[in-house]
Formats: sequence, structure tokens, C-alpha cells
Amino acid sequence: MIFSIYIINKAGGLVFNKDYSEGLAKLTSNEYLVLAGTFHGVHAITSKISPVPGSSGIEMLETDTFRIHCFQTLT
Repeated sequence: MIFSIYIINKAGGLVFNKDYSEGLAKLTSNEYLVLAGTFHGVHAITSKISPVPGSSGIEMLETDTFRIHCFQTLT
């Protein structure tokens, strides 16, 4: 089930976000920007430190309470 979608540009800016679940705690605009920037930074760092040559970075971040998938497009 998809609870939220975030579209982040390659500079780390939040382009679009939409929540699909009524039960989620609402974030402020600033919190959405922080979330996008933090995930972008983690993605960029993991692509550089990965032991796999040519790695594109983090694909999924999973905890006990949530899971974030990273899908990249060519454009």
C-alpha cells in the first residue's frame, strides 16, 4: 500500500508530495522539505560509498515503522 509519494529533483528539492492515507500524521511544509533533503543526501552519500561499482545509491530504507523506496527516472 502506498501512503505517500514524494518527487525530488536531482538537486534535492521537493517538487511534489501527496499523502494517500487519512491516518498519517500531517507534516508541515518545512518538514516535507527536510525529509526530501535528508533522503536526497543519504542517497547521494550511499552512491559514493557503496562497495558495488556503479551503484546508484540507496534503493530502500526500512525501519520498524516505515519503508521508503527510491525509484529513479532517466529524465
